[in-house]
Amino acid sequence: MDVMPSRYFEDFTVDQEWSFDPWVLDEESVTTFAKQYDSQPMHTDPVAAADGPYGVVIASGWQTALNCVAPFLEAVMKDTAGLASPGFDVFEWSKPVRAGDPITPRAKVLEKRVSKSKPDRGLVRFRMWGVDADGDTVWKVEGPFFILLRPAG
Repeated sequence: MDVMPSRYFEDFTVDQEWSFDPWVLDEESVTTFAKQYDSQPMHTDPVAAADGPYGVVIASGWQTALNCVAPFLEAVMKDTAGLASPGFDVFEWSKPVRAGDPITPRAKVLEKRVSKSKPDRGLVRFRMWGVDADGDTVWKVEGPFFILLRPAG
């Protein structure tokens, strides 16, 4: 039996925000992820990274992005009548993440509108980002998601 979504287009409001518990990576999780998905020495090799611009291994940007998006998907989109995202307009890595850095994932509704061509759904534009302990943004993405309107009745 399919579970009905608890959240629809109407349940989102412009400027609505979420903040999630911080996550922290250790060096082993940084290098293990990178060896599989982003095998650049700055992510995988502590000796090579020590001579690089950051002085230590840094997390792959993809690992940072996934860790920042996952809480939003679990807490918000999992129970939403979401259809898909057509892609992102903004996708930025602005500061390296090192092992031990606490990163707080956040999300915000930037705008929303009902679709003109398909009136059973709307487009909700979100920003998702991660902030370090200094309050600096380390990663950010912005883009729309198609979300169904609440069915009549």
